[in-house]
Amino acid sequence: MKNAIAKRLPSYIRTPLGFMISPRVRKRIYTERRIRKQQNKAIHQFDAAAKKMVVFLVAGADMSTGKDKISGGIISIVSLCQESAKMKDIHDAQVIMCTLRNEHLLFRHTQFENHTDVFRFDQLQAYFSAADEVLFHIPEFICDYFLGHLTDGDRKWLAGLKDLHINILNQNIRYMPAPEVIDRLRRLAGKVTNTTAHQKYCNPHYRALFNIPVHKFSVWISPEQYQFRQYAEKENLIVVSPDMSTFKQEVLEQLSSIPGLKVQIIKNLTYEQYKETIARAKWTLTFGEGLDGYLIEPIFSGAIGFAVYNEDFFTPDFKGKRTLYGSYEELLKTIKKDISELDEPAAFAAYQKKQFDLCARYYSQEEYRSNIRAFYRGQYSLP
Repeated sequence: MKNAIAKRLPSYIRTPLGFMISPRVRKRIYTERRIRKQQNKAIHQFDAAAKKMVVFLVAGADMSTGKDKISGGIISIVSLCQESAKMKDIHDAQVIMCTLRNEHLLFRHTQFENHTDVFRFDQLQAYFSAADEVLFHIPEFICDYFLGHLTDGDRKWLAGLKDLHINILNQNIRYMPAPEVIDRLRRLAGKVTNTTAHQKYCNPHYRALFNIPVHKFSVWISPEQYQFRQYAEKENLIVVSPDMSTFKQEVLEQLSSIPGLKVQIIKNLTYEQYKETIARAKWTLTFGEGLDGYLIEPIFSGAIGFAVYNEDFFTPDFKGKRTLYGSYEELLKTIKKDISELDEPAAFAAYQKKQFDLCARYYSQEEYRSNIRAFYRGQYSLP
């Protein structure tokens, strides 16, 4: 019935003021109306009389498609939100996720399994009118945007709070806001902190550079969450991260010349489909940060990982490992030989275990949860 009605609708409709609206814009308007209704209903799951709030801010739906996005950063923030909600005995707050102002609305991230509803920024002040202590967790790359899109009403509300704490979610050190942006955050909030996804940039250097407390959260990744398969159960498949690199095409040509090796660039997969794919793969190659999900998650699934070592993300104990190259030139020169020599059960198992054990030193579910609990107790790694 709906399809039949849609066919009878004109391609463009005229508003009361005479403006013409295209089908795409019309669909977006209807979608946002639907989401607003969902959000207005779902907000009642929270205690409107609460005095404390913990708010995770995220970007909205994709502007061109209207759909939610998937990335390791988004999965990480949703995980942090869900873990935080379980710790009410520590922070005694309502934990909520919402989009920034002027972002396209979304009600749920659909590309991976989760149970976290997403709300609008304007619902915070309207619904939690009694709140006087608010902690905002803000991803590093949108701090400047957050500051630039606050309305006068937002600033008046924030200025009237008894306690305003802003925590910068530093998931990628290369995206951290400039010191002057952090200074602007400090002028807005009584307290500003910085939590890290990687051990490498939870150190005194960055504590001094940003002049705010630093605490390691780590990420949700841990060995027990993946389906580990032995060499004999694997396909001769190498999964490749979707990141861009000037060397990528040349590296892909090298890999395509290896007899029997299937190359798959990760794209258009849900997170569960991605996990099933990496369980089948013998090899993984990342063009991203290096020590990222495209390396660690396949390793926890039994693959051997290839990357270029860098000082921003890897700790020194990763340096010099056989398949963590010093440069892309070295990778191009050596990767075919390394794949050939490691593609044998005993050699594969021995080297894979070394990579697995090294990653497992830094990625533990219990440590991750312990780090989050410590943050809410004010017990920072570098206060």
